[in-house]
Amino acid sequence: MPHKILIVEDDPCIQGYAKTVLENAGYTAVICGTASEARKFFSAGRPDLLIVDIGLPDGNGLDLVRELNLGPEGEVPFMFLTASGDIQTRLECFRLGAMDYIPKPFAVEELLARIQVHLKLKASRDKLSRRNYELELRNRARQDLTDMIVHDLKAPLTSIKGTLQLAMKHGLISDAAYQNLLASAGTAADFMLLMLNDLLDIGQAEQARLAPEIASTNMEILLSKIQTLFQGHCRAREVNLKIRVAPEAAILQTDANLVFRILVNLVSNALKFSSRGQTVSVEATLNNGQPRFAVCDHGPGVPNGRKTQIFDKYTTGTPREGTGIGLAFCRIATQALKGTIRVEDQPGGGSLFIVDLPAIPPSA
Repeated sequence: MPHKILIVEDDPCIQGYAKTVLENAGYTAVICGTASEARKFFSAGRPDLLIVDIGLPDGNGLDLVRELNLGPEGEVPFMFLTASGDIQTRLECFRLGAMDYIPKPFAVEELLARIQVHLKLKASRDKLSRRNYELELRNRARQDLTDMIVHDLKAPLTSIKGTLQLAMKHGLISDAAYQNLLASAGTAADFMLLMLNDLLDIGQAEQARLAPEIASTNMEILLSKIQTLFQGHCRAREVNLKIRVAPEAAILQTDANLVFRILVNLVSNALKFSSRGQTVSVEATLNNGQPRFAVCDHGPGVPNGRKTQIFDKYTTGTPREGTGIGLAFCRIATQALKGTIRVEDQPGGGSLFIVDLPAIPPSA
């Protein structure tokens, strides 16, 4: 199918000349002499290329291009015809996103050469756009499949967790050693559920669907849950977990679920790199009136060149980064809470992860 070229030019001689030249070269030429006619032709069917004179009987070619919302990122490339040698006029053409300008009078060879170049550029750009669109569709399908699998995995895992809780609650297994095994299995199920929720919420956040639910939160209770969750893990690794809630931070307005999961991921990360006898600390304080959570360890630390990258999704490269899910969720959840997260070097060795959140007054 031949390329369609719309030429807006009020000079009848140039109109006939351009139409003959373009049609002989195999193009479909649509010719009009006013801006109003150009608008009608453009709305009836977009051309592959627009060539417009700057001076028109009912307006200005520059204004017409603006009105048609054409520009550097537009679907239709355009060139200007001009008899003016004014450099400022030519610069204005390029500022609007013109691919080229053609001085009048023009030679046939020059006109066809420039048209051919810009149509090839448009074809390359269209091909790249299609590839990007197809890639976006594949990525979306992959994310939807991941969300579906993760969601389906939650049901049997929740059933396993419930069975373990029933066995412990009703004393179906009385031997202390086996009870400890049940407790460890229950903790493992808790961690798996948290990880599955992180995966789901990372996908939701990337589609702008992760919305915090702000409510009054007792930080003493929240941090004690974290300590209970990691109790068996700490005992097995012989690592201490120390929590502290400053009096002024005892009650905060925040999303308890998101804060809990952020801290669980940060504590899990800290414990992973803590040796026997070391201590991991978790603190909830206020910094200049704003909530601050800090998790510190005495492990190998994070190299300066990786302090930002470790929060990227699925980033790997050092043992510290693990799967790249937990810390990626921490950043996404912190951003959803309109806060910031960073990692610093802990004095004496180790890492200090700091989460700063905005102060939110209690609702009336």
